[in-house]
Amino acid sequence: MSPDVPLLNDYKQDFFLKRFPQTVLGGPRLKLGYCAPPYIYVHQIVLFLVPWILGGIGTLLYQLGILEDYHTAALSGGLMLFTAFVIQFTSLYARNKSVTVERMLTTDILAEEDEHEFTGCAGAETIKFLIPGKKHTANTVFHSVLAGLLCGLGTWYLLPHRITLLYGSAGGTVLLFVFGWMTLCIGEYSLIVNTPTESATFQTQDAYEITPLLRPVYIFFFISIDLAHSVTFGYDSISFTGQFLTKASLCICLHWIHKSF
Repeated sequence: MSPDVPLLNDYKQDFFLKRFPQTVLGGPRLKLGYCAPPYIYVHQIVLFLVPWILGGIGTLLYQLGILEDYHTAALSGGLMLFTAFVIQFTSLYARNKSVTVERMLTTDILAEEDEHEFTGCAGAETIKFLIPGKKHTANTVFHSVLAGLLCGLGTWYLLPHRITLLYGSAGGTVLLFVFGWMTLCIGEYSLIVNTPTESATFQTQDAYEITPLLRPVYIFFFISIDLAHSVTFGYDSISFTGQFLTKASLCICLHWIHKSF
């Protein structure tokens, strides 16, 4: 191959720059192939950070000594459950309206996605673009309940006091807290907003909407083992297993990045 030939042509580079952040973040489309209003990106960022905000409320109350750890988990989980239902029923309301998303024709036959014309930051077309919604009503309830459970357990799992007991380092606590919540936000996004893009090829065959559950399953696995250990040996117990699982849970993103190629 000639040294002057680029590894990725312009089309592939553009595709990579759009696909990579979507895969890493679990669905937010922070780079579109056309000009979109700024509020499209702001809405996605807010939706992505919702679990962290709600979990942060519980964490703050725990750090102030107002709530116990299990009350903190229940509060954050309950707030997430309520928010998930609000998001899903908002999407359902938008889909039931007669307004449709206007698609602009493009002359680029290689375009990966249709262009959409938005008329307002809270319009039905904007909501349907950001939150496609579930195919089945049962999944609307089931995924929302899972989102609440995941946020509640995740808040307990990432309590700063608990992480400090494992490592005894303020720097390590901050690092694990930030990246741990990033991982949780990625898992929550697929449950309450949109499905990750690496599996978009199979979405038409996913009649029962199993794909949105894949990322949360990874997170539930790590939390459940550590929760079982804490219940058996006590909350304040320090174990090699807990240290290993906390570190390993942060490597889930590497697996999701690998799946994008």
